[in-house]
Amino acid sequence: MFLKLVTKNKILPAIFTLLIFSILTSQSFAVELHTNNSTIVNSEDFYPQYQKTSTFINGYNVVLAIASTQEQKVKGLSGLEKLNENEGMLFLFDEPSKQGFWMNEMNIPIDIIWLSSESKVVHIEKRLQPCKMFIACPVYSPQVDSLYVIELKSGFSDDHSIKKSMMINFSLAGKN
Repeated sequence: MFLKLVTKNKILPAIFTLLIFSILTSQSFAVELHTNNSTIVNSEDFYPQYQKTSTFINGYNVVLAIASTQEQKVKGLSGLEKLNENEGMLFLFDEPSKQGFWMNEMNIPIDIIWLSSESKVVHIEKRLQPCKMFIACPVYSPQVDSLYVIELKSGFSDDHSIKKSMMINFSLAGKN
């Protein structure tokens, strides 16, 4: 059945408007999906009480909660139930030494990366599993001194090709 010209003039603009609206809405949804899947620098839910910095590790942006006080260093990521790919913790020490870390009270596996005072990777421990027993909980430490330590999601080091001697730069507000 054919529509009268008057009816066509009313329906066609309405259809055209709906079509444009649908296209714009689907583009907006696609951008939102992409944004939700990309790195979010201001991850407010991740250790909200900690100061944060971000760094690019082999082109991947990671938000690092900064553990600078003794209490924060002792706690580390213990008790955390989930760690996203773009989140980690940066431990700051006063002077270079062979800092030891263990997986006591951890709920998730992680990678640990030790950095020199020049931010050069000096040691990596990969896919460390939480300790099941306090007594049998090994301590992991480098054979050379480090000033910074980064804890990241298990597998991050392999997934992002972290190697000894590579640089991982980050900025610290108020540090000279």
